[in-house]
Amino acid sequence: MGAKNFIPMLWAEDVLKERDKVLIGVKHCNTDYEGEIKQQGDQVKILTVGPVVSKTYTRNTDIADPDLGTSAAQYLVIDQAKYAHIGFDDLDAAQTRKGFWEEQKRQMGITMAGDLDTFIFGKYTDAGKTIAQAALTTANIFSAIAEAAEYFKTVNVPEGTTKYLEVSPAIATKIILAKIIRGTKNDSRIETGYLGNLLGFDVYESNNIVVNGSAYECLARTKAAVSFAAQLTETEAYRPQKRFGDAVKSLQVWGGKVVRPKELVRLTLTPAAESTI
Repeated sequence: MGAKNFIPMLWAEDVLKERDKVLIGVKHCNTDYEGEIKQQGDQVKILTVGPVVSKTYTRNTDIADPDLGTSAAQYLVIDQAKYAHIGFDDLDAAQTRKGFWEEQKRQMGITMAGDLDTFIFGKYTDAGKTIAQAALTTANIFSAIAEAAEYFKTVNVPEGTTKYLEVSPAIATKIILAKIIRGTKNDSRIETGYLGNLLGFDVYESNNIVVNGSAYECLARTKAAVSFAAQLTETEAYRPQKRFGDAVKSLQVWGGKVVRPKELVRLTLTPAAESTI
């Protein structure tokens, strides 16, 4: 069955499913505003509630008038857009095995997921805290992660809040070799990137972590740290006018913002050689 015989809505749903399977960075964002965007250039107003002040009480004395609630506005701007466009000749289609288009949808979803996760991991520059280790080994990796865990306590992130640690494969290898993580099954790691839990962090591995020279810009964060919204706005299957074949094109738009910098930690980690393991 050619691409032209697929209903665009079903194509969009299938591509989204495939995309969402491999998302890591985006899954750990606040996506509450996603339904409010339709196209590139849209923006969403986000209100951040201000702090509440406590005051000393004196018996038999009138209390002060109530403080008015305060808020600060931030804007989530949908300023990113990318498309994928694939085609296949009828002669090739006649010789290919069944399931070709299903695999094409899977690959399209993977590509789009990569664009989104790369964008999110690029937000490391807006982190409220930076922890650097220029010679990371199995001997000191626990200390670097423990420093991040301690930091979240000092900024009063509530106990029980889910926290994520996102690392590159090279840093994941250090964690595994250090034998400090309560791990999971290998098949789960392959499917979801989940490595296990360490010091209260759900640890995930991603190939989209930013690399600066030999340093990896890993992230530790809560889900509230980054707000994100994306839409697959257009998906069209058609017959190119000058070709005997099928084609599909799909457009996604998105934007993201660090709205709680204190709940985002940048771990700049440079792997070093091991003397013994």
